[in-house]
Amino acid sequence: MEAGKVLAVNSIARIEQIEVDSQNLAEGLETLAAHIEKHQHPWPQIIASAFEAGKARFMLSADAEALDAFLHTLNGPELRTSAEAVASVSLTCSGGVSSDLPIKAMKILQREAIACDKYILSPHSLSFFIAPAQREAAVSALHSLVAF
Repeated sequence: MEAGKVLAVNSIARIEQIEVDSQNLAEGLETLAAHIEKHQHPWPQIIASAFEAGKARFMLSADAEALDAFLHTLNGPELRTSAEAVASVSLTCSGGVSSDLPIKAMKILQREAIACDKYILSPHSLSFFIAPAQREAAVSALHSLVAF
């Protein structure tokens, strides 16, 4: 096991979750792209995507104005919000994949009564998805992992 080392903590205040009826993830992305082009929206950042049971799901972020405009145009049956907006708190790290860093971070969040429904791990980051109201508390709590 590697020793996970946290270098920084950052966050995204608002991530919208949408779903698209489709045959696969590629078709869902094409539908999303067509919607963006039709309404002349800027491309949002796609944080995560998944496909299951005829639905492509996307977690999207952008500035508040762009997200609000995007959501305002979701009036068709093929593209809709799928869940409440969430926030993310991410740890920039080294050695996060082959370490107990996810467990350490989850214990800190639990100790602070911060619910986390999903996390995404890559070699250099660990992102937790939480309620927007708990974002600042999560940022503060997870700073205790930063190596100085």
